Amino acid sequence: MGTDRTMSITGKTNLKRILAVTMAALVLSASSAGASGLTVAIDTFLSQGSSLFLGSSISELLRTELIGNRDITVVERGQLGAVAEQQRLSLSGVVETGTAVQVGRLVGARYFILGAVSKFGTLLVLTARLVDVETGNVMKSFEQISREGESGVTLATRNLGAEMLAFFSGDSPAEGDPMNDYRYYLYEALGYYNLGQYSRSIPFWEKMTKLSPRNETLRFILGGVYYQAGRYNDALLSAQQSVTWDEKLAEAHLLVGKSYFMMGDFHRATPPLDKALELDPGLTEALFLKGQAFKNRKRLDEAVDLLVAAIHSDESYIPAYLALGQLLLDVGAYDDAAGVLIPAAKIEPGNPNIRFLLGMAHVLRGDVKGADEQLRLLEGIDNGLASKLREFVDSQ
Repeated sequence: MGTDRTMSITGKTNLKRILAVTMAALVLSASSAGASGLTVAIDTFLSQGSSLFLGSSISELLRTELIGNRDITVVERGQLGAVAEQQRLSLSGVVETGTAVQVGRLVGARYFILGAVSKFGTLLVLTARLVDVETGNVMKSFEQISREGESGVTLATRNLGAEMLAFFSGDSPAEGDPMNDYRYYLYEALGYYNLGQYSRSIPFWEKMTKLSPRNETLRFILGGVYYQAGRYNDALLSAQQSVTWDEKLAEAHLLVGKSYFMMGDFHRATPPLDKALELDPGLTEALFLKGQAFKNRKRLDEAVDLLVAAIHSDESYIPAYLALGQLLLDVGAYDDAAGVLIPAAKIEPGNPNIRFLLGMAHVLRGDVKGADEQLRLLEGIDNGLASKLREFVDSQ
């Protein structure tokens, strides 16, 4: 029941991602191919791995940026949604352009811009691509990166809007086939990533590294996607390339350590985790993983200190509570284990692993009433774990 390993690129509890179901869109219509008289409609950006309403906030910020141009008229967001609903069309796809073309034609648009925001560790990547409604081809792609997470979204969105405005104002598109453009690959990669299809996104990330082979951010992201897909050796190599070009990228050092950890090499996992913590002492997942590595190496006192530090770094980080609770149970510190798991249960009352461990702790410390309460709660969450806890209670 311990959490000896983690599968999360974001540092949260596990790899399972909450996939958003609403796709973002801007619709651009024009009476001619020129910038003059463009009509723009904006819908919610697809949000992946970030705050639920971040996509909506980005769309509204982008709306404000485009409204500021005298040559652009912004269509009310509800109008685009009404047309899609009337025609029973879904704007939930982030890779296919067919729906964009269909909706674009219905609203009289010449162009349709699909948008998404994706989270990689502390990085947020905003992408959008311009679809020619008449031909269905991708004419232009845009991207911006926030290295400060959500606190940098306003600047990134404004920069994204500035790129669009520059394009609409008459800047020539990049030479060559847009289908072979770096930003086209980026949008395709993020489209599959946002759908949880990590393996299908990898070829596009790899194509981008061919175009930008010494880009440390790109290498870090590619390593993270390898990690998500369970390709830990590839993740390790990509993360090591990233720190070669930017040794101050704490998240990349963390990814090196995580990759070693998942490959079972706890000794080699420790130095890169140390480096990550040197660069960012409050990096919660690095504290957690180093604590887990020490636990697996039987250095229990140090493991306890690191897991406690992880909880202090982020009081909502459930993996640290679970790991510490399990460790304390293993060494017979039942009261201490309960003291760790009770606040965890308040943070995530529906977490079955917390309820199971807390029930065990109550049994072992002689609190029959507390154990019965956890058993009752667990029965409504996870019947399998409830059965195991019942067997444990009956055996005592």
